[in-house]
Amino acid sequence: MNRSELIRMFVLDAIADDYENLEQITKHITRLSSDCGMAVTPSVVLQALDELIAAGLAKAYRLSNQIEEIGGMPPPDEIGSPNESLTDDAYFWVTEDGRRLQLADCPAWPFDDNNTLRADWRLPEN
Repeated sequence: MNRSELIRMFVLDAIADDYENLEQITKHITRLSSDCGMAVTPSVVLQALDELIAAGLAKAYRLSNQIEEIGGMPPPDEIGSPNESLTDDAYFWVTEDGRRLQLADCPAWPFDDNNTLRADWRLPEN
């Protein structure tokens, strides 16, 4: 697993149980990546979201009085901030295909069942 694939898996993990906005996703990714000795910028998180949506593994939504799916990646002004939640932010959630991938056995996943970094895990080169 390379670095980009690992970050996509982190994003899937962040959006696997509920609709999440960019701020919530970024906090989750920052915690996981820092535990692994990596730094991940919000632009890298957005790129991973875009790739997951393009691959059919995630979708974007507007949440108001009802849940409205956004076709594809929302425009930047609808996504929100990695540092502040706003009521009109776009939210992201895993698709069934994304959930299957997120739940599948992944030998390269850096954490054990107790969410502790595995002693044998190594940071990807690229």
